[in-house]
Amino acid sequence: MRRSRSGHGCRGALLNLLTLLVFGAALVLALTLGLLFLAPDALAGTPLASLLNLELRVAVPTAPAPTQAPVAAVPTLTPTATLAPLAATWTPRPAQPTPTGVLAVTMGPTVAPSATPILPSRTPTYTPTATPTATPTTTPSGPTATPRPTRAPFPFTRSDTSPFYLQNFANNAGCEWMGIAGEVLDLNRNPVAAGLYQVHVWGSGIDARVAVGSAPDYSPSGWEQFLFNLPVIRDYNVQLETVNGTAVSQIYSVQTRASCNQNLVRFDFVQNY
Repeated sequence: MRRSRSGHGCRGALLNLLTLLVFGAALVLALTLGLLFLAPDALAGTPLASLLNLELRVAVPTAPAPTQAPVAAVPTLTPTATLAPLAATWTPRPAQPTPTGVLAVTMGPTVAPSATPILPSRTPTYTPTATPTATPTTTPSGPTATPRPTRAPFPFTRSDTSPFYLQNFANNAGCEWMGIAGEVLDLNRNPVAAGLYQVHVWGSGIDARVAVGSAPDYSPSGWEQFLFNLPVIRDYNVQLETVNGTAVSQIYSVQTRASCNQNLVRFDFVQNY
């Protein structure tokens, strides 16, 4: 039993040794062949080269270099400038044909926009002015007062009918006489007392003062002044005064007429206050 196991071990060791030798020989052969093809000059003159009956050539003829195929010339790309973005332009559409029977509208010329906009001038707006309203007045209650006439600057004024023209009746001179006459009435429209007032007459060559009441043919307060010996047109002034010469009426202008039927000028004074 022991012999079997011992014999089996020896054979295994022997096989391993042979395998190693074969592997080593194969490795050496592979290296030699590699050197032969890669560097044949390194094996020249060695016993291995003789063994293999190799005739190594020190000078290996150089094979002619293969002719290279012509290389196509590739054009050099020239860099092109980058184009700036083009501004959009407006291309007008072609005018459409006007259909028959349809009114063609002709457009006005297009106004090119200017760089600076032209703004319309602002028109000042109208501001209405407030209309002032009338201030209401207070209406007094009770009966309406009757307005009184404006008070005259003097206590005596002429009557509403003065002067008026008459034919001479106070004497027998008829048309050969021209004069002015009248009366003076108080607040009650009665003749004043004689001698309280006088009438001043002047103009056209006359300057006289006549006492009131000296011509009773006209009134108890009548007065009269001769002017000329025939009717003519002349201008005179008349004013009522006190006997002291104080004016109690304003000055009135009187004009005579050139008529025998109007050769007497009647002029009356009335008291207002």
